[in-house]
Amino acid sequence: MATLGIITNDAYSCEIFEDDDGRVYFKAGAAIDADGANGQNQKPAAYKSDDSGTEYLANGGMKIVAGKVVCAHEWARSIVVLDSNNEPKIFPGGIIASTTWYRIPGLASDVPEAYVDSECVPYVVVPSLIVQKTKGVVRGCKARVTWNGNSVDCVVADLGPKSKIGEISIEAARQLGIPESPKNGGIKAAEVFYEIWPGIVAPGFVLQPA
Repeated sequence: MATLGIITNDAYSCEIFEDDDGRVYFKAGAAIDADGANGQNQKPAAYKSDDSGTEYLANGGMKIVAGKVVCAHEWARSIVVLDSNNEPKIFPGGIIASTTWYRIPGLASDVPEAYVDSECVPYVVVPSLIVQKTKGVVRGCKARVTWNGNSVDCVVADLGPKSKIGEISIEAARQLGIPESPKNGGIKAAEVFYEIWPGIVAPGFVLQPA
């Protein structure tokens, strides 16, 4: 067993471990990541032009100015599909398509269906430290999350900020019994157990090198 690193946030410090067989594991909280929920499976969309989505536009780095949604922060442009004016593209129904690190093979990057739907797929978000410090491919690999005696098999589908650890999709939270609202759900305490197997593909996905 080796320590890959420690990520410290406001609530706790998370030590990330790696077994000799390559399994990575840690205990952290569970924020809810709505990215990829674009209404593509007749489920609610994370972001909408009138801010009625399951997630606040502000949490995606956006705001409404003169009736139009614009990026309030430059980093927002890396997590939503942009229009020709370099601002969020509005799809039918007022949907703003958010992206995930994992993109469905064969689909263009500017369509809502190209990304992993947080409303339907149990997935895990990882910080860049895990990608950089492990040998196996992380994007698309197998993962598992355990809380309160319940476990759910997941895929690593999104990449989070380097200073943040402990994020899961809406569907992963739902299956675990964790409050799944991106606006006010999740668990802040470091009581959720994460396991990741770099290099071992999650069923139904492919490994996508960083």
